[in-house]
Amino acid sequence: MKQLLTKSRAVMRRHLVLTVTASVLLAAVLATGVAEFAARGVIRDRVAAAAPALGDGVAVGVGDGWALWDLARGNIPRLDVSTEDARVGRLTDVRVQARLDDVRLGERATVGGTHARVTASTRSIAAAIREAAPSVPVAAVTTDPERGTVLAAVGPGGVGQLTLRPVLADGKVTLAVDGLTLFGRSVPADRLGLADGALGSRAGVPKDYPLGLEATSVRVQADGVQIALTGGPSPLPGV
Repeated sequence: MKQLLTKSRAVMRRHLVLTVTASVLLAAVLATGVAEFAARGVIRDRVAAAAPALGDGVAVGVGDGWALWDLARGNIPRLDVSTEDARVGRLTDVRVQARLDDVRLGERATVGGTHARVTASTRSIAAAIREAAPSVPVAAVTTDPERGTVLAAVGPGGVGQLTLRPVLADGKVTLAVDGLTLFGRSVPADRLGLADGALGSRAGVPKDYPLGLEATSVRVQADGVQIALTGGPSPLPGV
């Protein structure tokens, strides 16, 4: 009987130790999870503050790493940034997907390299035309991927057709006016207030892309215009 009681007490002690150990491990895991979530929030807030043009819906990921560890050592091997409501020049509600490599934090934050894909939808292009030529109604915007052009039905009832063509030059992309017709007849583009022959930048907006990015390709798709950009080592202001 005495041996049975001794064995029972030993079993109970083992169960108690296992229960306490499991509770401690669970608490540690939960604490680590909360800290990791907070660290990711800090990184997201710093990126959003440094690049307000990315909009309110910016999402930031740290690849396969741990944000908590990356922040502690001041080096993030990879940052994935995405948003659906960025502003690029006159274009609003632009979709951006970017990868920042070798982000080093400190007194002067830097990034080792950046790759980005920017997609401007037909709705975004229509809004840009309205902003560039406020007095001109824009009925609809479509694309012609085979010809690499963007077509806008303009004027009362869409009686005119404005043809835009993305042009890549010196690492930048512009939407150049390829033609304008009214009632089927060709007319000068300055009739729309586009005397420079393109949808130019907004006043006060830097003409250079951030982070030393340069456009490497542009493609007209069914849903809009997609631009690929690449940048090398660059300062990362505000982070």
